[in-house]
Amino acid sequence: MARFFVYDGREHPDPDPSLSVEEVKATFASFFPEVATAEVRTTQRGEDTVYEFVRRVGTKG
Repeated sequence: MARFFVYDGREHPDPDPSLSVEEVKATFASFFPEVATAEVRTTQRGEDTVYEFVRRVGTKG
């Protein structure tokens, strides 16, 4: 059973299985700042779990 993280249509392997999903989200936010406020959607793909970071739609300023 593996975890995969998807952002912007790209699949990324689990950086560290001992991290929680929120900790992985914080790690990804270092590279993709918009992930910090993204929604997390969870799906199953066979025995694997896929976490998708989805940007929230909003207005600026």
